[in-house]
Amino acid sequence: MRVLAGVAAALVLAPSVATAPPPPVTILPIVVSHPTGPPDRAHGFVAGDGLVVTVAHVLGGRVVVGGRQARVAHVDRRLDLAVLRVPDVTGEPRFADGADGTTVLGHSAPVVRRVRARVDGGAARPALELRAEIGPGDSGAPVLTSTGRVAGVVFARSSTRPSTAYAVDAAGVAELLR
Repeated sequence: MRVLAGVAAALVLAPSVATAPPPPVTILPIVVSHPTGPPDRAHGFVAGDGLVVTVAHVLGGRVVVGGRQARVAHVDRRLDLAVLRVPDVTGEPRFADGADGTTVLGHSAPVVRRVRARVDGGAARPALELRAEIGPGDSGAPVLTSTGRVAGVVFARSSTRPSTAYAVDAAGVAELLR
């Protein structure tokens, strides 16, 4: 009994190391205006000073990010990702090492498994399968871990499986920014 009490006292008295939580990932709305037809809507996130990552499938017209005119800097059609140059946005890339995504736009989105996903007959890409409700315009949103790091980027929802969505793994996003 004394030993247990001594252990408990040692645990209570041991100095704690406080770590500041990382700053939140900045998520911005994206509107792509087309000469004909309605605009496309998506999300993007700040991945460096002046850089925003989103999905490539919405591009094709005038791109406005968070009310600012953007310019396409790089596109990877295979991964369906794009890097945009956006004035006056600041931040740093914070990517997760693993695939432990937990939220998308504040909603629960646990990672079910790693897969190779193909959309509309396109190229297969490494992806995360999520248990999540994804709606129109949610593409480009980051999948965030419990520590606030980016685990992936949402690009599609399943047309045949309810509450199933897909995200490009963060490793692909990090590679795009190099």
